[in-house]
Amino acid sequence: MLIPTDLSEASFTMAERVGEIPGVREVVLLHAPRSAGSSPTDEDALRRMQELVQRQGFPVEVVVTEGDGTGVPERILRTALEAGADMIAIGVRDQGLLRNLFSGNVAATVLRDARVHVLIVPQSAGDGSALFSRLLVPTDLADPAPEVRSLLKGAAGDGPAVLLHVVEPGRAKAEQEAGDQLAALKNVLSGVGRDIEPLARVGDPARTICTVADEIGVSLVVIPRIGKRDAAGAAPLGSVTSAVIGCVKQPVLVLAISIRLDIETRELRSEEFGLAEEIWLDYHELKADPGTDRIFGVFADGTLVSVARCRRHPDGYEVDGVFTPARFRGRGYARRAMDALVEACQHDTLYMHSVRNLVDFYGEYGFISIPESDLPPTIRARFAFALGEMEGANVQPMRRAAGWFRR
Repeated sequence: MLIPTDLSEASFTMAERVGEIPGVREVVLLHAPRSAGSSPTDEDALRRMQELVQRQGFPVEVVVTEGDGTGVPERILRTALEAGADMIAIGVRDQGLLRNLFSGNVAATVLRDARVHVLIVPQSAGDGSALFSRLLVPTDLADPAPEVRSLLKGAAGDGPAVLLHVVEPGRAKAEQEAGDQLAALKNVLSGVGRDIEPLARVGDPARTICTVADEIGVSLVVIPRIGKRDAAGAAPLGSVTSAVIGCVKQPVLVLAISIRLDIETRELRSEEFGLAEEIWLDYHELKADPGTDRIFGVFADGTLVSVARCRRHPDGYEVDGVFTPARFRGRGYARRAMDALVEACQHDTLYMHSVRNLVDFYGEYGFISIPESDLPPTIRARFAFALGEMEGANVQPMRRAAGWFRR
């Protein structure tokens, strides 16, 4: 476990509670002063914090990182990686400091960018009970990850773990099914050692989680970094988790859990063209035509996340509509969609108007830059507004010869 410390009272509070955290084997105390050098006062405070952790039975390594041009959050994350830390535990003066994850606040930045578990403990939190004594564990009703099962084992004298599933308003059928699914999940977890209390509520997921945490007086909220609804995207934190961080008053453990997505790449059926049009709402609001279009899409757990279209014109085939919404970018989905399109349409000569910064990307598929005059007339006419000045429109005509293959 890595405990970053600014030598504040909140940091000392975190160090005092290390013994309440299950599975800790070794502690690294990290001091990353904003300015160079450590004062005798700082050294004395670090020594006292080290002794505080040692008295709880843990070996302690003290690391002081001098300013090297990088920010304090970057130094914390780098040290966690170098030390092989499984968890970063941060004491904060006020949980409200985390409400804006893009504020530049050190704890908020570490929480946002870490790739290991992060425990946040407000200085004022708790009623004297141990951190892991009464847990609130929001669930999407899937089988809990091993990390969650491990926490649910608890210890002698620990209180229950409340499994909370929040049904969004207007989904009556889901609300009816939630109780049965929670009961089944409780049976699955019957051998973990801690009493499991299933609870279903209707409302906004994040606000409901925070409300329930207050109502039942939990000692800790346990939530994954990314939930199923956000796993297909590239955001560092899921939307629900980000919102919970903004409203929760109790200590919170954000778990870095790997989520396996079922990725399917295939040609869309004509009755699915409406899904592509939803994707294209932010891309010129393109419309699909079953009479001329072949559309290839990438599905992540059943959600369409990227598309590419090959449209048949009277005098040639044009590739366009290659688009991935911003929240799904950075995962290689556009490449998957293009792989499928080129594989299916490889026997036809393909034309396209590429934006100039993607010329190299399409070049990997055999597209070469050509003059506008080499485009078939109907395809060239699509950019007639440019009046022959494709460069000024940031567009490069391209062609891929039939039968081209990668070498």
